[in-house]
Amino acid sequence: MFLFIGILMTLIQGGYVRRIRPGKHLSASIRAIVILIPSFVLIALASNQIILYVGLTLYTYASAVVIPCFTTISSIYGNDDEKGTITGIFRALGALARALGPTFSSMIYWSFGASFAYIVGSIAFIIPLSILLSTKIKTE
Repeated sequence: MFLFIGILMTLIQGGYVRRIRPGKHLSASIRAIVILIPSFVLIALASNQIILYVGLTLYTYASAVVIPCFTTISSIYGNDDEKGTITGIFRALGALARALGPTFSSMIYWSFGASFAYIVGSIAFIIPLSILLSTKIKTE
């Protein structure tokens, strides 16, 4: 399963993400977040391997797209002498999310079960989706 995810993520990032035209990263991020919602539902409700792998494929696509696009979007902001600080803060917040997200998710997982945890995660993606939908990209 991890081999499948790794190979697919490599193909998506190398074949699709690097070819996203400037100015299209926000719409690509929005599409990816929209795809994350059903991917978590499919993983939560998977009754066989086919459904699980369809959910994993959607999840892998979204994961491969979101972080590179977010990094590109964050690099637009600030003056030239501030870009390193802005990118550093963005990456630090990402590291914090990678630490706190699994901690919070595992508490839900062990308290209420896997399906419930994935459904809650799916619903939680509505928050970043609504933020992205209200975001205006700074034009240079």
